[in-house]
Amino acid sequence: MNAQELIDLLRPHFPKAHIDAVNQGNKFELLIVDEAFDNKRLVARQQMIFALVNEHIQSGAMHALTIHALTPDEYASKQA
Repeated sequence: MNAQELIDLLRPHFPKAHIDAVNQGNKFELLIVDEAFDNKRLVARQQMIFALVNEHIQSGAMHALTIHALTPDEYASKQA
């Protein structure tokens, strides 16, 4: 698995999201900005992502995943 494949995996579940991913080998860092995270705690946001990538973690295609799951407002405030 590579970064683009991770984005492609997530895109159908977050069609309006801003998604960026990078990887070094099987270690990934993900930035995903979507309204779906509104009113959700960080743990719930991460659980949404892990549910979609779990089989890739189990298979070893993905060893580590750092998730930055933000609402559009959170992302905008970080950019300011």
